[in-house]
Amino acid sequence: MEDVLSDIFRRIELKGCVYFKRDFWSPWAMEINNPGMAQFHVLIRGRCVLEADGGKYHAAPGDVFLLPRGGGHILADQPERDPVAGQIVMKSFQGEHPMFSTGEVSSQLICGHYEYRNEVDHPLLEQLPSVIHIRSFETTAPGIINSILPMIAGEMNAPRPGMDSIVERLAEILLVQVLRTHLNEQKHPRGFLAALSDTRLMKAIRLIHADTGSDLGLDELAGAAGMSRSAFALHFKMVTGFSPHAYLIQWRMFRACELLRTNRLPLVEVADRVGYESEISFSRAFKKILNVTPAEYRRAAS
Repeated sequence: MEDVLSDIFRRIELKGCVYFKRDFWSPWAMEINNPGMAQFHVLIRGRCVLEADGGKYHAAPGDVFLLPRGGGHILADQPERDPVAGQIVMKSFQGEHPMFSTGEVSSQLICGHYEYRNEVDHPLLEQLPSVIHIRSFETTAPGIINSILPMIAGEMNAPRPGMDSIVERLAEILLVQVLRTHLNEQKHPRGFLAALSDTRLMKAIRLIHADTGSDLGLDELAGAAGMSRSAFALHFKMVTGFSPHAYLIQWRMFRACELLRTNRLPLVEVADRVGYESEISFSRAFKKILNVTPAEYRRAAS
């Protein structure tokens, strides 16, 4: 059976994209406005500080920054620099005089983003902090992160056929490892990511993913977890911050969106496949969450 994290990434159509591996010569600073996509930055060499949400995060070589919701931020060689808009910096890379290409000391960065469908906000990403900073020198950072980075850099140093596909896949592996490391570093983990490492909750969540169209209630989910109804409901809410029923509804909407986008099944059959007894009840639940009817969503998606 497919694990839940892989299933989520497949359903939201996660795709990694690497912008560049580039040297920035001091002094340098660029401001990235909110792009609406998860952003990542890896410091390969030199020094770098990221400023976001009023905080400053100083990086050492091998450190990884992940901004799960892509909030606006500044990257610089040191704090309090006057930043140049990221779009201007990126545009200059296409010309004869790229910005920050001369100076005293260089920092090398790999930067990119993750694209994913977000018609329905999944708690996996929504509950993460605005900035995740994985430090290469800490013992909790897995060795695989430090092995992935040279592979990405190596591919970009000497482009060969298939480079883009390899780099995109490596970037997606990097995301999974960053999330794993972030979870391991939490003293008292909470949220959906924490639930994925809870053996009992994982069984119930896996049942939701595997049998979305079934008539799943608290009895079935608690039984899968091997807990009483009351203990399961309380434990699920304490760890994730929402009820089992709320996640069941949310995942049904994920699956419904996928079905509406990818085929021409009658709405009554889509409703049945995601666990609704009638097209009317399905349409009502769908519009409550997405603010459009299933038919309107399908027309827009096509």
